Amino acid sequence: MAIHQLPAINDPQVFESVICDLFNEIETKNTYKKFGRNGHKQKGIDIFSSTDGIAIQCKEKDLSQRDISIRKKLLEDIKSDVSKVINEDLKLSLKRLYIVSTYKDHPDLDEYCEELKEKLDLKFEIIYWGWDTIEDYILGNQKLLKKYWPNFSYSEDSTEKTLVRNLALRKKVSNDFKKWLNYSLENRTAKNRMLLRKYDGKQYPKTNEPDEYGQYEWFRADILGLYHDGIEFILSLKKIQVFEDQSWELIEHNSKITGKPVSVYEIGKINFSDIVDYNLDGDEFYMYPHFFCKYSYKGTPFENTYYQNIDKVYETFER
Repeated sequence: MAIHQLPAINDPQVFESVICDLFNEIETKNTYKKFGRNGHKQKGIDIFSSTDGIAIQCKEKDLSQRDISIRKKLLEDIKSDVSKVINEDLKLSLKRLYIVSTYKDHPDLDEYCEELKEKLDLKFEIIYWGWDTIEDYILGNQKLLKKYWPNFSYSEDSTEKTLVRNLALRKKVSNDFKKWLNYSLENRTAKNRMLLRKYDGKQYPKTNEPDEYGQYEWFRADILGLYHDGIEFILSLKKIQVFEDQSWELIEHNSKITGKPVSVYEIGKINFSDIVDYNLDGDEFYMYPHFFCKYSYKGTPFENTYYQNIDKVYETFER
């Protein structure tokens, strides 16, 4: 759940506008638009992107009702909307249908979406987003906050708590991982491998299918060190070529080599705010440390990635 809480939306039209703007911000393509208005036959969807093959149905709910009543009605809504998409000749090639609601996240709704997809043998995914998920995205977007919640501001107390929490986590990581962090890569006796996991992911350990960004819920990375706001991990070894004007590019299998080849580490930076917790001992599947992270950056936990010369660690190449 988000540290901060936004005032609830009680107007279905405003909620649709928020979601439309939110998806345009997330995808940075500006291809999402409302599918008709009141009085039009909407065929089970409110918003769509023909470019991405994604449709969205918005459910603004009266949160004063009993929790179980809201959830029951949402289950009925999901079934009804999917039926409309299938049976009302929707002329869109769908990859994914999002059901988004002002009601909270709930595993019953997630599971029902998956069950419905399997039962109806659908070619598109059904994904439920409750207000917890929506709020997390909005709180990270000043543009949306300014547009829809102009009077909202983070309280100083909450900001202070976040700072204290992150400093405490830094101290804990520095102590628990000192056999890695206190030594350079070449002088470490402990293996550097760590498992990075989406804290609310549902695939581990049996599956690991890529998401809409082609990213995975869990994967191995090597711990590198701390930076001012978090932890750096080595994701892969790559080669780049550096040209005379100091510009550079990645070397792919079909690249023409005209610059100076340089071997580099691809390094990802995870902010302490995006680390929910860690398990130093791992589990029966992978017996090395697991980090449980928020995947807030297009399917990854990395607020930034860059490249570092393997032989000259002071030489870096920013994306």
